[in-house]
Amino acid sequence: MNPPRFLRFPIPRWSLFLCLTLFLVSCAVPPVEPPPAGRLPKVVGEDPASRGYARVVQTAPDRFEMQTGSRVFRRAGGPDIDLVGVIHVAERSYFQNIQARLDRSSLVLYEGVTAKKSDPDLSSHDPKGAYARLGRGLGLEVQDAVIDYTRPHFRRCDLSLEEMLGLLDAEILAGGPGAVAAAQAKEEFMGMKRMLTGGSILTNFAFRLVGWSPALRERVRFSLVGVGAGGASGEKQMSPRLERLILEDRNAHVIAEIRHLQGKGQRRVAVFYGAAHLRGIESALRSMGYRPAGETTWSTAIAAQPYAAGITPAEVDQVLGKRR
Repeated sequence: MNPPRFLRFPIPRWSLFLCLTLFLVSCAVPPVEPPPAGRLPKVVGEDPASRGYARVVQTAPDRFEMQTGSRVFRRAGGPDIDLVGVIHVAERSYFQNIQARLDRSSLVLYEGVTAKKSDPDLSSHDPKGAYARLGRGLGLEVQDAVIDYTRPHFRRCDLSLEEMLGLLDAEILAGGPGAVAAAQAKEEFMGMKRMLTGGSILTNFAFRLVGWSPALRERVRFSLVGVGAGGASGEKQMSPRLERLILEDRNAHVIAEIRHLQGKGQRRVAVFYGAAHLRGIESALRSMGYRPAGETTWSTAIAAQPYAAGITPAEVDQVLGKRR
């Protein structure tokens, strides 16, 4: 459960009007001449929170690619740990390349928030969920529809919804300043859950609008590309307690499993998680004595041509988190 920034909360009513306006305007927006780009390819953005595991590369005057990184870490006496970053909606070829990398490991620990800890591992995607709807609108695939989670060396390694809410409920019952923060985080979390499971009518309609307009579709694709640059990282997207729940609490669960696997005969363990998680997991690995065993491998998840869709250079810079 790692939604891009523009997917983290249900779309408010005013944004439905915005989507309709963009839909109508995008039908008549002429292409924009790309500005001089200099020597290509070049990295034009990198999310500070996901540095080393998510970036944006400009490969042509009007082509920007969101890429995720994977890197192997090694220490004497322990299994190799392959941190495999992923974005949840992308091109089919991207997921196929990721699958090939995962199949080189003896064990894959993957993220997947089920309702209860006892629920079976993921084996199929929800066609009514937000990611599936977004993917259809953008001509992309959702991760769960391409990656084969039924492989025998795949193991879900994540907190369940029940466990995550249990952490917040315990803090609420304990009272004090932390109870207020936990209550706010719980309210936000349940709103996120409704949106991701297809329970938001406005969000679903907005995704349908995207599918009707090629120009609007390209705008949204470029917004998704911009996630790799952290262009919106300065905006308030969720409360600090919810952010810790989504990232740090789940990371701690993965790190505990990695520690448990030391000396258990595994050759190579892949940690298959959203790119935003991997800097924290890498830090824990380094504290355990792990060090990089090679360079980062980059995979192109999504490409966009913003200028052909009428997006101005100033808008491009804004999406990429740049200031003119």
